Amino acid sequence: MIDSNPPFLTNTPSPSDGGTAAPPSIGASFDQPTSAAPVPTIQKEHEVDNESQLNVLVIEDDDVDFMHLARNLRHWRNRFALSHATSLGAAIKEMESRSFDVVLTDLHLPDSVGLETVTRIRKVCDSAPILVLSGLNDETMEQEILDAGAQDYLPKSDANSSWTRKAIEHALQRQRSINEMNRITAELQTSHLLLKEQSEAQERDNQKLERLYQTGHEFLAKASHDIRGPLTVIKEHVSIVRDGLAGRINTEQATMLEKAMIRTDDVNSKLDDLLDSSKLDSGILDVCRRTCSVGDILDQTRTSLSQRAAMSKVTLDFKGDLAVPFAYCDEQKACRVLTGIGINAINACRESGHVSIWVRHDHSSSTIRIGVTDNGVGIMPQHRDLLAARFARPGLITEPDDKVLGLGLSIAARFCRLNLGQLHVESEVGLGSIFWFDIPTVDSPEIFPRWLELHSEPMRYIQLLSFCMNEDSSPAEKRDVELLLTYLTDNDELLIQNMPNQWWLASSSLTSNANVRLKEAKKEIARLADVRAASPDFDVKIESRAIWDLRTPRSKIIEAYRQVTGGF
Repeated sequence: MIDSNPPFLTNTPSPSDGGTAAPPSIGASFDQPTSAAPVPTIQKEHEVDNESQLNVLVIEDDDVDFMHLARNLRHWRNRFALSHATSLGAAIKEMESRSFDVVLTDLHLPDSVGLETVTRIRKVCDSAPILVLSGLNDETMEQEILDAGAQDYLPKSDANSSWTRKAIEHALQRQRSINEMNRITAELQTSHLLLKEQSEAQERDNQKLERLYQTGHEFLAKASHDIRGPLTVIKEHVSIVRDGLAGRINTEQATMLEKAMIRTDDVNSKLDDLLDSSKLDSGILDVCRRTCSVGDILDQTRTSLSQRAAMSKVTLDFKGDLAVPFAYCDEQKACRVLTGIGINAINACRESGHVSIWVRHDHSSSTIRIGVTDNGVGIMPQHRDLLAARFARPGLITEPDDKVLGLGLSIAARFCRLNLGQLHVESEVGLGSIFWFDIPTVDSPEIFPRWLELHSEPMRYIQLLSFCMNEDSSPAEKRDVELLLTYLTDNDELLIQNMPNQWWLASSSLTSNANVRLKEAKKEIARLADVRAASPDFDVKIESRAIWDLRTPRSKIIEAYRQVTGGF
């Protein structure tokens, strides 16, 4: 909906006041209605019977990849115990001392590379499925890995989607089928005298195995025909031809191939939008707000936007103050927003048009503004309100262009809300448009108030937990705690670090009972403390510091929060 007076845009400093110049007056803002927040996933997992718990071993030497994988897995319906090993030697010791239901491993580890990793794991762990995570996407290597004993091969580029959870589920089904077959074979070898009596039971088992076997085949068929697989192959082959690796091509052919590459990216982007829209509606979209650099956000989008602008013969420049403070947001979603509005701006320009991407720091509101200005065809005033509607297309003065996808802007607006900001637009027909969004700085006092606005019925209470480490803790221990807390933070929760050894976790709930959330946090911290048992200085104190009723005026909750946290 359009909000001509955005709630977080006040007292913008002018150049004469010594502040950074603000962009032109914004005529509209996307402020999506906040849906009812789901019950925190961690509480649901706490209620699951321990018998359904899955023991998962992740062998990954990259902490960031491990953290992303762990956050993706926690929305699965099964509760799991996650163990992490950074080398194959450490993993083998773990597997020799305890059993695991599934093993996920990287191919390239400090002490093992390639197929040797799978072979050595299979020798130690012969009853659990092995899934290989790799940054490579090689069909020949994939077949060799499956022949070596792995159940599946997943590129790391897909590890943030629901594919990982589905792969684990089907791998477990296939491994159970294999284990069941082995068990039946062993029983038959030792039960010749009882063969006649057990014939009916054997037939039932055979039927069960046949169903499981068929399920495995259906999964493989579906995975092989999945949309993203063929798209990836198409893009790779087009890239090979475009670069002249398959033979010389002329300039016109290179241009056509470049367009094919861009349209392939469009299909991938639209698939991402459709999947993300569904996840947003169901409340399971991962949100990882943390300290990040605005320069990194621009760098991650620069190449794709520059290629798109060059193909459309549009001038693109990046300008603004890049020496802005660090931002507090989900970096991936900020990149998605900037890419989306940047592509829309390029598509709205005619040949020889101009698009400018800019960054400004608003000191008064402690926010960073990232925007895109174009001199394209513009948007009619009566159509601005429709820009954030799902599947809507902007009313351009030219013929409708299928490259302008309304769903993408809808997703962008909702991503901005998750990043504790808003998406805004100003446009005039024939003169162009300005799209921009704001994200809070890492030290902004508005982080908690903006997060609080996302919560409504049926949630009734806000709980605040504090995590404080011993000041003598090592940097490695602080890193471990930060990774664990990031994993513990659910999508509708807020994690803020105001000191090197202290974090605050705010969460919403249906009841005022603080025990469930507190016990879950203590349990996970205790598990990490067991791993760090060799270090006597490792100590994390967890306390429930406050519980507020959401029926209380929000201004009073914010005031109480600042008193507890010391004004942060």
